[in-house]
Amino acid sequence: MNQAKIHFIQPQLSHISGGSIYNLEIVKRLEQSARGKGFFHSLNSPVTELFEYFNTLPDSCIFILDGLYLANSEFKASLQQFLPYTQRTYLMLHYLESMNTYYSSQEKEALWNGEKQWLKAMQGIIIPSFQLRDYLSNHGVENHKIAVAFPGIAKAQEDRLSKPKKNDLNRPIKLIAVGTICQRKGQLELVQMLTQIKIKNFILHLVGDYEQESSYTQQIVSLIKVASMEDSIILHGGIPQQTLFNLLPECALYLSSSTYETYSMATAEAVVHGLPILAYATGAIGDWIENNVNGILIELGKQEQFSWWLRRLLTHDTELNQLQKKALHRSANLSFKSWDKTYQDFLLAFTNGI
Repeated sequence: MNQAKIHFIQPQLSHISGGSIYNLEIVKRLEQSARGKGFFHSLNSPVTELFEYFNTLPDSCIFILDGLYLANSEFKASLQQFLPYTQRTYLMLHYLESMNTYYSSQEKEALWNGEKQWLKAMQGIIIPSFQLRDYLSNHGVENHKIAVAFPGIAKAQEDRLSKPKKNDLNRPIKLIAVGTICQRKGQLELVQMLTQIKIKNFILHLVGDYEQESSYTQQIVSLIKVASMEDSIILHGGIPQQTLFNLLPECALYLSSSTYETYSMATAEAVVHGLPILAYATGAIGDWIENNVNGILIELGKQEQFSWWLRRLLTHDTELNQLQKKALHRSANLSFKSWDKTYQDFLLAFTNGI
């Protein structure tokens, strides 16, 4: 039996994200195996352009739609027009706008009501973590429509592992946080903590695109300048993955101040590189972090606890050194999915229906 072609529709972003890396790896394998191909459709382009593309293809084609489109209000409002295609459309759900914690309960409910209509209309939903599956299930999405395909995370080579730094209070402790500079990633709050605890023995590397939410970035830049911390907090912008992999082993502690993740590939990469983690418990982060072993997990909303632990680890070098040693040991005993396994799990979401 001939296999139906799979067309993976995604926006072409100006920055690298965990979701875009995931999509790239899947599309690469679809094309290598001749199972399908990728198609870029701008977030701001009319949905009619997408329908024009659909209508050039055989009726047997399967569509994978990146869930990021649902963050666009005009696209989200086009569901009625999209209905003729929903029985062969699957959603690749990396992100849900309504899960952002900075919205009021009323705003979240309004956003979710629109998203839920799409989730119910789709033939299936592919997601990166059990945590997101549980969230969707608890909010009325049928379990049989949900398939989990964890992102692939390559095991770090021995020379890429972070080695214990023998930190002392006489040398700056290198910290790193990776992610697009935006409100849900919480970098502004992280910088505020560092200015308030009035400790100078650190260098924080903030890695991630800072043009997506330029006004948010400007608040961070202004705060750094007012606090005269230009030498202590460095905004790198987006950097190549290999450059990031070279930077991670130089650091003593990875920080994730994000209040909403569906998985958190950047944190997983830090874990496999042997870094201890200070993070809010969101997404799949709790799957890899054993509290007080290879990191410290903070309950969402407990900003004062995050700040307390940040100060403690910067002022108690022995405790940070011990955490580093245990993190390096644990990373050697953790296993993550390969991208080939991710691709296999991805195909299982709909191969039975092709």
